[in-house]
Amino acid sequence: MKTLFFGAGPLGILYAHLLHEAGVDVTILARGAVFELIEKRRVTLVDGFSGERAVPGFKVIDQLPKNDHYDLVVVLVRKNKIPSVLEALGDCPGLANILFMGNNVLGFDAYLEKLPAGKVLFGFPGAGGGWEGDAVEYVDREAANGKRMPIRIGEIDGVQRARTAEIRSLFEGAGVPVETVNDIDGWLKYHAAFVIPIGMGVYRHDCDLHALAADRESLRLVVGACKECGNVLEEIGYTVRQPFKFNLVYWMPEFMTAKVFRGMFESRYAEVAFAKHAEAARDEFELLAEEFRSLIDRTNVKTPHFKTLGGKGFGGDT
Repeated sequence: MKTLFFGAGPLGILYAHLLHEAGVDVTILARGAVFELIEKRRVTLVDGFSGERAVPGFKVIDQLPKNDHYDLVVVLVRKNKIPSVLEALGDCPGLANILFMGNNVLGFDAYLEKLPAGKVLFGFPGAGGGWEGDAVEYVDREAANGKRMPIRIGEIDGVQRARTAEIRSLFEGAGVPVETVNDIDGWLKYHAAFVIPIGMGVYRHDCDLHALAADRESLRLVVGACKECGNVLEEIGYTVRQPFKFNLVYWMPEFMTAKVFRGMFESRYAEVAFAKHAEAARDEFELLAEEFRSLIDRTNVKTPHFKTLGGKGFGGDT
């Protein structure tokens, strides 16, 4: 499949590199200083566990001509960048399939206003990373000796099509595990219910995960806010909690769940995947919190932890 990555952030660069190394015809769309760095082979990928370094060799463009053809476009940008991306993609009829991989709280209507439903599908990356100067530091597994984290993909209607299997095969051929999700809208909403409170906790401590892990009150608020957000989703009809581990905030005592979160925040994966992303993407998290608040407003669910954790300037009432 001739593949374009739309978005030259850390994960776009990482996945484009992995597919290119596996022999896929890959191009990445970048702009400004990042375009120049990639074009001149000055970007280095650094494994956050092993320190192994690689210089990506895929093709790079800084504009998407309207007559270009790609079998697959993988969109990896922050949620607040999506409106401009939709405008650009809508002007290119030669794009066969478009996989949006990223946070999504409000569903797919805004996408379908600009693009045919038959072209789009959705998912989420498993890796995390951030910039360190001209280098991208990434983690794509939870531990140094662990398996690579899977990406998730799903069709809007949950039907697995030939293209779903083909995209799965494309990534798996590059060593990237793939999980297909029958209800990708629900999966993305529950992911938001999990990651938005975490983001609030991270910003509460100026992106210092060790400080967050040491603060029992913040951990209590994060756990409570996750549960509240899950209650909101259940009330509006999303009754299947996913992924399965989300049930921990319901089934385990709060102090035990907080202990699990503490261990997660002290991990190397979180240091790279959570903290680095949070430092660079506060605008996205603020938008996601605002969007989730619109879901809360559709229900009678009380969300005191969410409100307290948000605080002034981040969707809260304190």
